[in-house]
Amino acid sequence: MVGTRIGSLSLINDTLRDVTTSQTKLSELQNQISSGLKSQNFAGLNGSVEQFTQVNGQIERARQFSINNQLNITKLQTADIALTNISEITDRIKNAILGTNGANIGTSNLAQVATDLLASFGGELNASFNGQYIFGGTDTITQPVPSTNVTNTAVGIPDDNYYVGSKQDATLRADERTEVVFPLRADDPAFQKIYAAARQAINAANSGDASQLQAAQLLIQDGQKDLTTARSRLGGTVVNIQNIDSRLKDLSTYWRQLSDGVSKTDIVAASTEVAGYQAILQATFQVYARLSQLKLSDYLR
Repeated sequence: MVGTRIGSLSLINDTLRDVTTSQTKLSELQNQISSGLKSQNFAGLNGSVEQFTQVNGQIERARQFSINNQLNITKLQTADIALTNISEITDRIKNAILGTNGANIGTSNLAQVATDLLASFGGELNASFNGQYIFGGTDTITQPVPSTNVTNTAVGIPDDNYYVGSKQDATLRADERTEVVFPLRADDPAFQKIYAAARQAINAANSGDASQLQAAQLLIQDGQKDLTTARSRLGGTVVNIQNIDSRLKDLSTYWRQLSDGVSKTDIVAASTEVAGYQAILQATFQVYARLSQLKLSDYLR
């Protein structure tokens, strides 16, 4: 029996210990390869738990911001659709003004046409996204333009009498450090000019005042210029958020690589280690087999 060979007992015990160590390590590596993970719990991450937790926290926050950014972009695109419709409505109001001859202004249907178009204009300023009004500043639950029958304090002078929303701009949170101002409210100067021009055209048609009609034409053209600027500002905000979101996605890729470095198995490296431990185990078994055959006389030679 091996236990009776006193001279080889210590060596045999060492060899068996090496076998156990190699088998344990082989089992761990094979589990890592099969699962793709270095460990099934934090205890096996070898002191990298804090790094792993922080990195995955960053990944989750970036994911949430990215979801919010997509919603914000869609909200801004909804606003752009409203501006497209407002641009078309403004063109129709201007064309109705231009199509009305000063001589027959009192008998034209300009007042009714402008009234109807102004109502459509107000409807676009009440555009909503996810159940919230988007042109009312921080007040998202109240229609910013409840009525287009409201007159200006002075005919032909733009003001915001029609507007009941907040005077404070809404903001969009793009990432942990960046808040982007929503670029438009329904009381924007462009909208004020278009509204005032339409009201002046209605007043001109009702009173037969050709000079007011001419002033309304000039005012609405000025409003159209401001509307173009407003649309450009809106487009710039979309691009800004898209760039921030793209940077977040790049950072997320980097953070995932860090996380994988901590928690995921390097298959090539692990396979190389398996081959090494298998060679060690085979050599250890050969040593064990040799030691098992030795006698006391072999140590006395």
